[in-house]
Amino acid sequence: MSRALSGTRLAAAVLLAIAMAGCASPTRLYVNPQADLTLYKKVAVLPFTNLSTQQFAGDRVARAFTTELIMTDRFQVVEAGELADILDRNGGGPDAQGRYDPEKLKEACQRLQATGYVRGAVTEYQMQRNSQEEIPVLSFDAELVDVATGNIVWRVSISRHGKGLLPGLGGASLRSFGALTQRACLEAVASLRGKAI
Repeated sequence: MSRALSGTRLAAAVLLAIAMAGCASPTRLYVNPQADLTLYKKVAVLPFTNLSTQQFAGDRVARAFTTELIMTDRFQVVEAGELADILDRNGGGPDAQGRYDPEKLKEACQRLQATGYVRGAVTEYQMQRNSQEEIPVLSFDAELVDVATGNIVWRVSISRHGKGLLPGLGGASLRSFGALTQRACLEAVASLRGKAI
C-alpha cells in the first residue's frame, strides 16, 4: 500500500472522528430580557419530570444539574429534603403526573426564602445503535421560574450523545450515562454563564 493511500485513509478516519464528535445539536438558551437576574440568589430545584423510558433518568439528571448549579458559586440551593418536607405538610406534593399546585409551590418557596425554582424534564435517556455499537443518548430541558410571578427567567435545552470506541482518539470517555449526564449538565450550565448567571 502506498504512503499516499495510507495517509488518505488516516485523514479520512480523523475527519470522521471530528464529524462524529461535532454532530451534537447546539445548546439552546432563552433568557427573559425583562428579568432582573440579580434577584435569584436562593433557588429550589424540583425533581425533573421523566419522559424517557428509563425509570430513574429524571432523578439522575436533576442531581447532576443541581451539582453544576452549586459549583457556579452563584446560587444558594435549597436542600431537596427541606422543600419536599414543606410541600408534604402543605399538601403541595406532585400529583400522579408529577405536576405541582402553583400556589402551594409558591408558598413553600417563600417559606424557604427562595426567589426562584428550577424545574426540568428529561425527554431522552437511552442507548442508541450507532454502526456496530450502542451509545448513550440524553436530552433534557431546565428552566428557572420566578416564584412571585411564575414567569420563566431562563430556559436551557440540550441534547447530547456519547461516543463510540475510536482507539487512540479518546472516544471511550463518553460511553456511559454517568459521564454523558455530567458532561451535558456541565455544558448546559456553562451556556448560562455570562448570559443568565
